[in-house]
Amino acid sequence: MGYVNDFADVIPAEREAQIARIVEEVQAKSGGEIVVVTLASLAGRTRDEVALEIGRQWKVGRKGEPGDPGRNTGAVVLVVPKETSPDGRGHVKIETGLGTSTFLTAAEAGRIADDHMLPRFREGDYGTGILHGVGALAAAFAERFGFELTGEAVASVPPEQGREGSLSWILFLLLIFIILMLGGGSRRRRRGLPFIVPFPMGGRHRGGWGGFGGGLGGFGGFGGRGGGFGGFGGGGGFG
Repeated sequence: MGYVNDFADVIPAEREAQIARIVEEVQAKSGGEIVVVTLASLAGRTRDEVALEIGRQWKVGRKGEPGDPGRNTGAVVLVVPKETSPDGRGHVKIETGLGTSTFLTAAEAGRIADDHMLPRFREGDYGTGILHGVGALAAAFAERFGFELTGEAVASVPPEQGREGSLSWILFLLLIFIILMLGGGSRRRRRGLPFIVPFPMGGRHRGGWGGFGGGLGGFGGFGGRGGGFGGFGGGGGFG
């Protein structure tokens, strides 16, 4: 299989070529692999199961010896369009290899889907949504392995997209820190401070579309010569 596998036939030829050039650049400069798969249906399985099985069976990710920081650096981007899904809802999953999970967390994978893919999916533009998501993944690989992206990868992600969400998380964590500091002045005050912090664990919901949240699912590696595939994934449903 290639790096872009559009079995649901939702990616225009021009977009498919752009996506392929990005993942080829990542592979050439880091050894990491990003594989895109669109399916018309999950065939009764969960998106987590399908994305994981693709990663394991296709042996997605750079191979290497134990201790190699680039070992098992793969990512699977799975998309099921709502127009073809039997349940009437779309599904997306960004599944990462064990090596990739060291620099791309579940929350970050979820934000990539939420900020870069979901807005386009709402418009029915799956090709552009996937292009933007893959571009954001490529940027994470570039930062981790210290190389510069060129061409399609640089142009694929709007520079301002996603920054607002990251800033909100920083401010939120800072607020919690301040509250804890103020509440920790004495043991009696700490015991008498029963507060509930509203933590945004779920995905965002806008206009009937389900948000994308990060998923946590640790698992082991492949057997044989295949790279390990596991760690963290981000994804969710939309409809």
